Amino acid sequence: MTRSRGLDTLITDGVFLAHEAQLQLADRFPEHDWAVDLGAGEFRFTGPETVTLPVQLLGSAAPGPRSWLWGWANPGQFPAQVVGAANATRAFGERYDVPELVSGEVPFWPGDEDDDRGAGYELSWALSIAARLATGSWFGYSGAVGGGTRVWMLLDGILFDQPSAPRVLRVLTEGLQSIEVSDHRRAVGSYASLRGVPWDGTTMTLPDGALTLRFDEAGRIAQLQGSTPRP
Repeated sequence: MTRSRGLDTLITDGVFLAHEAQLQLADRFPEHDWAVDLGAGEFRFTGPETVTLPVQLLGSAAPGPRSWLWGWANPGQFPAQVVGAANATRAFGERYDVPELVSGEVPFWPGDEDDDRGAGYELSWALSIAARLATGSWFGYSGAVGGGTRVWMLLDGILFDQPSAPRVLRVLTEGLQSIEVSDHRRAVGSYASLRGVPWDGTTMTLPDGALTLRFDEAGRIAQLQGSTPRP
């Protein structure tokens, strides 16, 4: 894998909240079909619950060129509001010198084209995390659009549920499995700050309990324990 220092930092800072957003979305829409009208800027889940949400096009990952193409670089001439998040991410990348966010087309990382989650998944997930930090829009969706290509989008109009000890325990455990995170301690601290929950460097205090973490000498999570208050 080859990624810039700037993108590595953004992955570290945003991976846990991005993963929590995806878990919540999967819980709410577990068995739904989807459709998107980029011209109208609308995304729709259909199934047991039908919901229409404002959508932002981030980009697409295609196995042919083995690359990610940002929405603002796509020749499809999408409405300005639909690529607003992609443009904001590019401006963010220019400000903080993150080359992957300012290059219109980004090659897949070595081996990423063979990911069973979809071509270019790890790169796409990383860029999606960066875009969420840049825009403050955390809920996203990626869907197959034919030929192995996947389109990646951000969805507006969804709020986070109240944090809970079981959910945060799952977020911290699974988030580290979704992509390589170089600084676990910073990632936990960033998540606590973004989520607005107390964190003293060892214990995260949540409405229904607490999580206690121990880090090894390399700053990686070595132990993670949860507790709930006595009745």
